[in-house]
Amino acid sequence: MQKILYLAERDSERDCPLQDVLTVRPSDTEREKALETAEIIFGNPTKDDLHRARALQWVQMTWAGADRYLEGDFPRNVRLTTASGAFGETIAEHALGMLLALCRRLPAYIRAGEWRDLGAEKQVSGATALIYGCGDLGGSIARRLKGLGVSTVGVCRDARRSREGFDVLTTLECAELFLPEADFILCAMPHTALTAGYFDAERIALMKYGAVFVNVGRGSFADTDALAAALCENRLFGVGLDVTKPEPLPQEHPLWTLPNAIITPHVAGVSFGHLPQVEQKIWEICGENLRRYLRGEPLKNEVKLP
Repeated sequence: MQKILYLAERDSERDCPLQDVLTVRPSDTEREKALETAEIIFGNPTKDDLHRARALQWVQMTWAGADRYLEGDFPRNVRLTTASGAFGETIAEHALGMLLALCRRLPAYIRAGEWRDLGAEKQVSGATALIYGCGDLGGSIARRLKGLGVSTVGVCRDARRSREGFDVLTTLECAELFLPEADFILCAMPHTALTAGYFDAERIALMKYGAVFVNVGRGSFADTDALAAALCENRLFGVGLDVTKPEPLPQEHPLWTLPNAIITPHVAGVSFGHLPQVEQKIWEICGENLRRYLRGEPLKNEVKLP
């Protein structure tokens, strides 16, 4: 039986291009049987999939984050790696698109539906950006902002190590000291016990008056109700969210209709069926890790679950 499976998310997805990998789609009648003998799974198996895969040794995700396995349901004897490194460019482009649109009031002009000047805008060049997260995603955002003349402050675990694209580095414990001076706050943090609920009403109140807030990391990082309140009170110039808590954001939530807000349905990191360039990067990571696995070498992006 086939020992390496790719669990496609949708029936419309193309086959995995790697040799000796069987693509299994949601509607395949042989899905359960294939899972029983799989040693390696490419994809993002559910809890039920993991329980059926009794021979499983390694899961190579096609997502960058392992959030779905943080609740303790992942088998202890199975290795887990992610596709971190494949999504930085596309998510950074999404974040910058939101930022530029908000600074020029484009969402408000679209919603206005009439020829009317809506007031002052914000210039990107010369501004200061506080970027939460200095990994692949945060670094990709920072490098692009530097090209637009923005000063960048990065929030990371180790502020002593230099990182390309950042003028200044700080830690999560000290980051709020920079909030009153930051024109833009861009969030690219993973979900952890330390990051969950970080941007509550108190920290949002510390932001510079008229700041722009963009989150393309995890929805748990920011209180959506508090962000909406800050917008309604004109304390923030704009909010762009690709991730929210809860997801999906309820249709009655005020952020859907506020003129200086942009909400997208967690699509900044689109890949299969959307961007061939990202697909290619994902398969390159999978292929490289498969070669390492077969040679008994260390795997890239390995996750140590609690």
